[in-house]
Amino acid sequence: MTSLNIPATMDEVTPEWLTAALRSRGVLREARVVEAPRVQIGQGVGILGELARVTLRYDREEPGAPATLIAKIPTADEGGRGVAQMLGFYEKERRIYDELADRIGVRTARAYYADGDAETVRYIILMEDLGGLQMGDQVAGASLQECLALVREVATLHARWWDAPELAELSWIPRGNDPVNLLAAVAFAQAVQPFFEKFGDELSAFERELVLRYMHRMNPMQDRFSQRPETLCHGDLRLDNVFWGSPDGSAPLTLVDWQIAVRARGPYDIGYFMSQSVDPAVRKAHERDVVRAYWEALREAGVQGYTWEECWEDYRTTVMWCLTYPVVACGSIDLANERGVALAKAMLHRALSAIQDLEAYTVLDTLEERPHPLLLEAQGAK
Repeated sequence: MTSLNIPATMDEVTPEWLTAALRSRGVLREARVVEAPRVQIGQGVGILGELARVTLRYDREEPGAPATLIAKIPTADEGGRGVAQMLGFYEKERRIYDELADRIGVRTARAYYADGDAETVRYIILMEDLGGLQMGDQVAGASLQECLALVREVATLHARWWDAPELAELSWIPRGNDPVNLLAAVAFAQAVQPFFEKFGDELSAFERELVLRYMHRMNPMQDRFSQRPETLCHGDLRLDNVFWGSPDGSAPLTLVDWQIAVRARGPYDIGYFMSQSVDPAVRKAHERDVVRAYWEALREAGVQGYTWEECWEDYRTTVMWCLTYPVVACGSIDLANERGVALAKAMLHRALSAIQDLEAYTVLDTLEERPHPLLLEAQGAK
């Protein structure tokens, strides 16, 4: 942490502030930022954050000084901001970039500076500009080749942390069923009514009932994918968070946006990606092959004692759980954000298709209703 003020808006990311921030981390030594024009990017991509590409103009040349960077701050949308703060997303991502990025096990964006204040909900990350790389497009969806490349790289990440003693030291990255993550059931319940109002006409009667049936079984389901073996999961493994390649050519892809990182069973990431970022026709044709490729990559990386049958069932369970994300996104999305609406709708219909194709809803038959205590309190107050 530094003594610098944390910008509340992008307007406060001034040349003077950038100079102080970059000098505090040794990115700059002598040069001073004199101009910092910026362009907003990622509209409809970063649901919980605001992103800008900043061009840095200096008073002198300095080897290694970045010509551009990406600034990331919390979203100005009160609904999304409140959910992210309640679930600890901003603080977690700050610490990952600040403390873990260089040893996480997969290529991620270099962070030049990261700081935050949980009380004021002010956070900022200055990271390398990956604009020269091809960015994934979640609305368009992933190809089979992209799915295979991704799951093999993610298997390397998972194997790095698979039941490792070092993982237990990351207490600030919660398990899937830690109290902060159990609050996802509260966020879901709060989103259901606006979700039905905005998108209910696009659902079948079965799908509407599935949403309601799932709601009070979310916390028991989180217990399922929080059992050992556990690993470090990206948690928001969707195509918009993938850049193909790396600036130095050392890696096949670069992952960004670690706000929802979680300790859980590895297929949590794979089920999320396949149910949110892959069109149903591609997923149905190649689903088992992709998940099998992930499992085989785990074994090649040294993971033992985890069977194919376990992997497949963990995958199915995650697909059911991942109904959470499109419902919350659709319930809080600004309908004026055309790309955001298209993304939320794609996530929704892909998730529902995957759940029904896999009959993942049968997982709910094995779980008792267990509403979150905050929901019970709210119902009792009515």
